[in-house]
Amino acid sequence: MPPRPSFRDLPCRPGDPPFSAWGLYGAEDQLGALNLLTPETTLAAARSEIQTGVRIPLDPPIDCLLTPASGRAGLKHTIARRGEDRAVHDDTVEFNTQIGPQWDGFRHVAYLKAKLFYNNTPLERISGANPDPEWLGTQAWVQNGSIVGRGVLLDFHSYAQAKGIEYERTGPKADYPISLAELKDVAATQGVQIRHGDILFVRSGFWSAYHQLSGQEKRDWSAMEPPIWVGVETTANLAEFLWNSGIAACAGDAPGWERIPNYNSPAEAGLKGLSLHEIMLGGWGMPIGEMFDLEALSEECKRQGRWSFFVTSAPLHVRGGVGSPPNAIAIF
Repeated sequence: MPPRPSFRDLPCRPGDPPFSAWGLYGAEDQLGALNLLTPETTLAAARSEIQTGVRIPLDPPIDCLLTPASGRAGLKHTIARRGEDRAVHDDTVEFNTQIGPQWDGFRHVAYLKAKLFYNNTPLERISGANPDPEWLGTQAWVQNGSIVGRGVLLDFHSYAQAKGIEYERTGPKADYPISLAELKDVAATQGVQIRHGDILFVRSGFWSAYHQLSGQEKRDWSAMEPPIWVGVETTANLAEFLWNSGIAACAGDAPGWERIPNYNSPAEAGLKGLSLHEIMLGGWGMPIGEMFDLEALSEECKRQGRWSFFVTSAPLHVRGGVGSPPNAIAIF
């Protein structure tokens, strides 16, 4: 494993985009931060975290939203009988990987102005006239053993309730930016330490609020333009924390990992006008998870009095995949 520079020493190479880590694992690397999930970190996580055998699924249904947001088409599930008199079925499932629980892969968002994806990959190599059908696809994650290691939940929603912090989790005012200072205080309050190679989860309480909406309110939420979603703050401090902590992947329960829209000016954020999606996906190769169901996970963490666990997530084995349902399970 090559030595990792500090966040303040990024980019790794002169001339690369701000905060990028291109070339850190070689010019042909397609794993990015997932290189941190070594056999050693996985073994250590299994030994320290699997104590009771309780298993908590982290995927809501793919069609968890009444209507998908951002104008995307919904799930189509067709069951076909194999012959009129035969008790045999096939089924066909068609869906956009962004409509429900998902990992954003490295083909999803580039450095937008430069049109360069992770490890200096030009747009044309992904979707040009003669694209590479597999480069930076999520199949590389699966072939490397998927996303498996120690998970940590920072339950901001429970923390906010205890502290009397009021914010909307859905609706037109759900623009609360969860700050790095708050996340650090959540970790301190829970008594959990983040370790090199961890998979970080942040609970905003989105699903507990969404399930309280009426059908029309859910449709109105999906139709909001621009969308307004609670999420982590888009700042250099937050990015520095993720990088220097050695996080392998991040996921939240809200539809966007970071607060949307991003109201921070470039000067305030310190990110030179970039989003966390650009830096994490395009710069570091760090998977971003969205719309995970963290409700039962939160309850189990409270019951057991610990906020770390073993997590396994095996994306669909699709060559050239842009994103995928996580198929994630937390094991205590």
